[in-house]
Amino acid sequence: MKQAIKIKEDSFFKGTYSGSGDLELHGSFEGSLNVTNLHIKKSGILVGFVSAQNIVVEGEINADIQTENLHLKSTGVVDGDVMYRNIVIDSGGLLKSQMVQNMSKLEK
Repeated sequence: MKQAIKIKEDSFFKGTYSGSGDLELHGSFEGSLNVTNLHIKKSGILVGFVSAQNIVVEGEINADIQTENLHLKSTGVVDGDVMYRNIVIDSGGLLKSQMVQNMSKLEK
C-alpha cells in the first residue's frame, strides 16, 4: 500500500468518504466509504457500507461490502452482505453474512 490516509486507533469518523487513495483504519468509521484499497487493522471497526478495489480485514466490518478482492485475515470478522470477485479467508477469519455473492458469476 502506498501513502495511505490513516484513521488512528483513538479516532472516530462518522459520515461519507470517497477518494481514489488508500485508507488504513485503526480506529472507528461509521458511514459510507469508497476508496481504492482499504486495510482494517486489528483495532479497526467499520460500520455501514464500503466499496473498494481491495479490502484486507484484520479487525471488524459490520457493513455491506462491494469489492474485487477481499482478504479476511485470521483475526478478521465480516458481518454484512458481500459482493466480491476474489475472496481469501485465513483460518480463524469469521464471515457472518446473509448473502455472499461472486460478481463474476453475475456477469455471465
